[in-house]
Amino acid sequence: MGAHYAHKIRKLSPLHREILKILYEHGAMPKRKIQGYLFEKGIRVSGNSLSGRLSELAGMGLIECEMEEVALWDRDRMMYRFRKTPVWYITMKGRRVLKREVEGGRS
Repeated sequence: MGAHYAHKIRKLSPLHREILKILYEHGAMPKRKIQGYLFEKGIRVSGNSLSGRLSELAGMGLIECEMEEVALWDRDRMMYRFRKTPVWYITMKGRRVLKREVEGGRS
């Protein structure tokens, strides 16, 4: 799960770091809540852009998404929808990377 190119990302962007901080500080939450916390910090990001960053972080193994149920929405176009809102949370690897990023930024 996650962006197929995530292994090529060598450095976290400021938005990646903010997402990790939010999940670390506030626990698991859906994308909309993450977007709300970013907005509170003065960071405006579109839903598509946020989905991309979440996918990249998931591809790096720093966060994971818990998806309860997925249903076939439109068979002709093979479109799927979540029956329950996906919830994102930080992994142990994500916590280690965030700690290293924060400590590295203090120099």
